[in-house]
Amino acid sequence: MKRSDVLKRLIQAASLTVLAGSALAGPDVIVGDLHEITRWGSGTSNGVPVQAYSVGTISCNAGDTPLLWIASTNQHPVISGNMYRLVPATGRFEQIGQSWLKHGFTALQGDVCYTDCAAYPNGTRLGVHCSDPYGAGLNGDQGRLGPKWEVNAATGAYPYPYTNSSGSGTIFKRLQVPTADLQTPGALYFVSAMYIAPDDAAAGNGLNNASYRRATIDSVTFAPALVGTTQRTRPAIFAWKDHGLGANQPDPDVFITSVDVPGDGRFYVAAKATDLGGGRWRYRYSVQNLNSHRSAQSLSIPLPNVQTSSVTNVVFDDVDYHSGEPFSLTNWTPSTTSTAQTWASQTFAQNPNANALRWDTIYSYEFECAVPPASGNATIGLFRTGSPSSVTISTVIPSPTGTQQPINDACAFAASVGSGATPFSTVGATTDGPLACNEFNYNQVGNDIWFRWTSPNCAGNSVISTCGSAYDTKIAVYADTGTCPTDNSHLACNDDNTAVCGTGSLHSSVTLATTPNTSYLIRVGGYNAITGTGTLTITPPDCGPTNDNCANATILADNSPVSGTTVEATNDGTASCGQSGSSADIWFRYTPQVSGNFQVNTCNSSYDTVLAAYSGTCGSLSQIVCNDDEGTTGPCTGTLQSSITVNGVAGTTYLIRLAGYQGATGNYTIRVVGGGGVLPPINDNCNNRAGVSNGSNPFTTLGATTDGPTHAACSFNASNQITNDIWFNYPSLCDGQLTVDTCAAASFNTRIAIYSGDTCTNFDSRLLDCSDDDCPSGRSSVSIPVVAGQSYTIRVGGTNGAVGTGTLTINCVPTPPPCDPDFNQDGNADQDDIACLSQVVAGDTDCSSMDPDFNQDGNVDQDDIDALSQVVGGSPCP
Repeated sequence: MKRSDVLKRLIQAASLTVLAGSALAGPDVIVGDLHEITRWGSGTSNGVPVQAYSVGTISCNAGDTPLLWIASTNQHPVISGNMYRLVPATGRFEQIGQSWLKHGFTALQGDVCYTDCAAYPNGTRLGVHCSDPYGAGLNGDQGRLGPKWEVNAATGAYPYPYTNSSGSGTIFKRLQVPTADLQTPGALYFVSAMYIAPDDAAAGNGLNNASYRRATIDSVTFAPALVGTTQRTRPAIFAWKDHGLGANQPDPDVFITSVDVPGDGRFYVAAKATDLGGGRWRYRYSVQNLNSHRSAQSLSIPLPNVQTSSVTNVVFDDVDYHSGEPFSLTNWTPSTTSTAQTWASQTFAQNPNANALRWDTIYSYEFECAVPPASGNATIGLFRTGSPSSVTISTVIPSPTGTQQPINDACAFAASVGSGATPFSTVGATTDGPLACNEFNYNQVGNDIWFRWTSPNCAGNSVISTCGSAYDTKIAVYADTGTCPTDNSHLACNDDNTAVCGTGSLHSSVTLATTPNTSYLIRVGGYNAITGTGTLTITPPDCGPTNDNCANATILADNSPVSGTTVEATNDGTASCGQSGSSADIWFRYTPQVSGNFQVNTCNSSYDTVLAAYSGTCGSLSQIVCNDDEGTTGPCTGTLQSSITVNGVAGTTYLIRLAGYQGATGNYTIRVVGGGGVLPPINDNCNNRAGVSNGSNPFTTLGATTDGPTHAACSFNASNQITNDIWFNYPSLCDGQLTVDTCAAASFNTRIAIYSGDTCTNFDSRLLDCSDDDCPSGRSSVSIPVVAGQSYTIRVGGTNGAVGTGTLTINCVPTPPPCDPDFNQDGNADQDDIACLSQVVAGDTDCSSMDPDFNQDGNVDQDDIDALSQVVGGSPCP
């Protein structure tokens, strides 16, 4: 018999503290941002019309040791690029394209992910907490793309030099996507990238190297655009769950689990069971090989209580290799038996180049049957030999009992939830967790279900409760270590918490100190194993606004509203209206691109706001205008919200303070209308310069600031400054003459400077050349001699504050090698060399490894023999 509520109120569970986390030991490369995407054109691959793309990546070193980045060796990262399609209306998620691997060449030392970059003194390492940007053009540079087949993703090992398959054309080796797959109505598209590095793998940090981001694709022009933000360290398979019901609408019925192959890498399985009505269910699976070198050869889903005849609509979907990768394109063969639904490729013994599921690749599978879902184990058969020959992984399967159960009944199926309220049911659940907190003579969380929650980006107390549920609950919280708990290691546990849930309540609540960006397992069950329905409510710590201080002001763009809260903000400014001088405030900054009036308002905010605009800099501000309530005119008429108008000057930055009347705080929406202000380019700062390659590189300086120095050596017409500059890093691809220009396209008067090396210091001593008006319409061109393998820093900006868009064209023309009359390489230039070349031209023998096209006219013929004869006779090289 359960004890009385009076006794229970005397022994409530105490709050526990979680220790703060730290950076992983060793080098740890992650994809910090997918920042741009380029379409190169179209073509035909494997007999199918395709579009070719590449994605720009910014890597970050999240570890505590510099990451090796040594060109011309096998001690640098390689970078994959993929594209995926999700159709929310049908629930189908699949990979539709992949590229060859970009080989790294040098590491810059930016600050995209962290503010404490410990820069390495040269480009052979990526410093601790530093970032390195590669533009989409550079990642699509075909000369630096190597094949996937020779990289062991589990160890990071690959040969050098890597295989550089012969071929050409717009689509060759780039991210190829079938054109038809880009024309699906209602589809969502995603791109991803993954870095593989040998020292990252050796440190055991290879499981967080992939990130994804949503993209849009025009169904007519196939032009791409990135939307949303990069989901750092989140493999692409999570896009299905994150957007399964539509853009930014998570699907709670998609369950993602993982399994690690001993001594190898990791697989993820995402699964969803859909009720089709009439007693039939559709089961869909997507399997991602994250970094297993052994790869997958088969997938088997058990079919307990399923009649073979009821299994229909069996589907397999893969993604094609291309551009000379040796792998088979044959679909996996499905087979249905009384015990399992299986898909399989050829074995390694049958064909080492069979269509196995290799690293950073997703294959998808589905079938229908007449049994509802439950949790169970699937089997992944491994392709390469070794022990074990297969691994099992928890996933959604047809129910062994023939009745439906909660999918998150097992810890391995913990459902990912966010903060706030989540309805749940434990009806039909079983108990799979360890003993936890003996309360009221019951030391188990009976018939439990599991959830996974990640704390926000700040430390503080979080409250996790089942208050208001319909039965007597019990909860326990564990650190998410990647494996399910097997002992009494909970961080917090509670049966009844009347202090939080109310007098007489039989519901549960714990408060624990959570660390930033940390994953926790939450276990919900019942006292004495009773079951029922309820609500899990998670209240995280309030992190406070990131723009609480003037120095951290958030950048605003024209007609792009920003929402948030001023709750937990502090005061560091003042204003002349609304009795807001000591109110909690947050800060924004805005730089108009055209002169004239722009308006700032807080319409639709939830509290009595006060707005003020300033010129100057933090610590030395001059108020321009202040407003408390809108009054009878303007966009917020008749409300307690605010609106101000500023007569702005193009290129001038204004600071905007948002506070509340007499200390009021609440939720806000702030919007700027007018002035054409935009967010700054990602390569606005030299430390975050984008890697570029030969060819056309579109750019914008709209929103850019000036961070480069003035050069007296440039002697430009008006001043020696390049204003509103952006930055690029160019690794030379030839020994020869490099030309960098904006001649093809620029909407403003441009200026260019080029510097030796790949650092952001000592610009004057590194300046190689600069240009103002060397092309028509105020456009610029610079030409300098360069050395293959060396990096050069390119700076592009405007004249006297001019900004706009354009195309940076880069071309490196190799210097022809001097002719060598010693054709047979015996140390002498004589008749023997002429005889040797004559034999080669005649096709009789190959007596030399030298190029027989001696006069470099594109033909091997008598003219080469004549030219060599003249040089042997003392004439100059042709």
